[in-house]
Amino acid sequence: MNYIARLQEELADTKAALAAQAEAIQEFRVHLVGDKFAGFEADGGRKDWIAVADVNAWLARIVEAGA
Repeated sequence: MNYIARLQEELADTKAALAAQAEAIQEFRVHLVGDKFAGFEADGGRKDWIAVADVNAWLARIVEAGA
């Protein structure tokens, strides 16, 4: 395979990885604006908290999407 063809293939792979990561980021954004984090609890507490483990899981998912 010549140099230009190899570069074109690498570019296509990189674009696909970036698109997959962008899709995973968009899914995370949709998750964050969902009902789980909107409004208040029955006891008056806020519902806009998210666990660090959940954020780390989403970040790992985003990284894996680009791999």
